[in-house]
Amino acid sequence: MKSDAAVITLPGIIGKCGSRDVFLGFAPANVLYAVSFADTLNEDTGAGYQRPRDRAHSLDFKRYISLPDSSTIPLTFNLRKDRQRDWSILGENGRATLRIRQGSACLAQVDCQHRLGELHDQDIPLAFMAFIGLDTLSEVAMFTTINGKSKGLCSSLIDFNKSNLLKDVAAAEPHLFLARRLNDDPQSPWFKCIRCGGLRTSGLKRRTSLRMMQHAIQRFLAQSQCLDHLDVEQTAQLLIAYWKAVAGVFATEWANHRGHLITKGVGLYGLTQLLGAILVAHGLEQHSEEFFAERVKPLSGRVDWGTGGTFAAVGGHKGATTVYNALRELLGL
Repeated sequence: MKSDAAVITLPGIIGKCGSRDVFLGFAPANVLYAVSFADTLNEDTGAGYQRPRDRAHSLDFKRYISLPDSSTIPLTFNLRKDRQRDWSILGENGRATLRIRQGSACLAQVDCQHRLGELHDQDIPLAFMAFIGLDTLSEVAMFTTINGKSKGLCSSLIDFNKSNLLKDVAAAEPHLFLARRLNDDPQSPWFKCIRCGGLRTSGLKRRTSLRMMQHAIQRFLAQSQCLDHLDVEQTAQLLIAYWKAVAGVFATEWANHRGHLITKGVGLYGLTQLLGAILVAHGLEQHSEEFFAERVKPLSGRVDWGTGGTFAAVGGHKGATTVYNALRELLGL
């Protein structure tokens, strides 16, 4: 490796990994740290796609790689296409040199953020592979393919990335589209309240996960056969109207969700199934928030959603069915 005031120079080779062009090289850990970044998902803005770094995990790796006789598989990066002003490669079909403008971070950490995260002060030599010029969507797809089955990787993060990769998520996976819509639509009481596996600057707001929400919606769609009669946009509006009614009828419980079960697993599943029962009983025409509020209002004062209340002893899928049956019976459905 060579470095001057303007450019960092890394020697290596160019070749193919599958159908993609890649650069293979070696560099000190602190150099790779300085010229790279992790594109962590910010749940408030929707930017990024990776989970937050686990510092304890990174420190464990730092301790390991500092031991004699330790090693690791190559770190995986992408030389971001949209940052090409900061990097260039000289050579082809063999030996090559990667040149990176001093002070720039143009290598996206596709599969290495936990290994590299605490090595900013270490000059331990590491092998690395960098995809050459993938656009961001291709990089997200690569990350999701590599990490989709990784232990500890949040399933909601994989779902979030998948929803951005599918060309027509509403047609391919309507339950995922509807779950994202509940989280992304400012008219929804779930707006920015669903955990997607990234950084959460307003974490106390998060009531459930993207994976749980889409599972609840999947069950609702199977129960109601809603999409046989309504398009996905009409279904989204129906779901928003229903949950606005629920949040209005149980305003105290909704606001204090940490002390109540209304948005936790059994409440989410039970109330979503209840919507299916209401539609089966009253038809699948579009219904307003006011209509749903009238249907749900009889539950007010008869159900204690507190963590020590009516459903305190139930849990899991059986518990959700218990909640649904109890609510249905109270409404005479």
